[in-house]
Amino acid sequence: MPAFIVISKGTELLRIPVERLVYISAEGNYSHVVTQDNRKTMVSFQLGQLEDLIGDQLGDSGGNLVRLGRGLIINTDFVFSIDITLQRLVLSDCAGCYHELTASREVLVKLKAYVEATHRDNG
Repeated sequence: MPAFIVISKGTELLRIPVERLVYISAEGNYSHVVTQDNRKTMVSFQLGQLEDLIGDQLGDSGGNLVRLGRGLIINTDFVFSIDITLQRLVLSDCAGCYHELTASREVLVKLKAYVEATHRDNG
């Protein structure tokens, strides 16, 4: 059975299968939740609040959701390419989902090492 993240506040509820969550980006006191079908939904939570919520709901099974700097939480299952020089991260499922994001060099260096280590461990 798939794991879900439930984001609920006031009269709003968002229920997302974890494997379909591509990334969450911060925008002030709000966040944009982006799913594999390219839907972008704004929620009235700060990124840190969502990070805590994910940890509370998923515990260790949320390990593929990783915070990158101050502005992003990504699902590492969608990492397609990392270009440290251009500070570009592409998240894709190699079908219809494609998102090009920018991130700091420092964050991308750490992400690249994480993805390489995870691949070696699962390889």
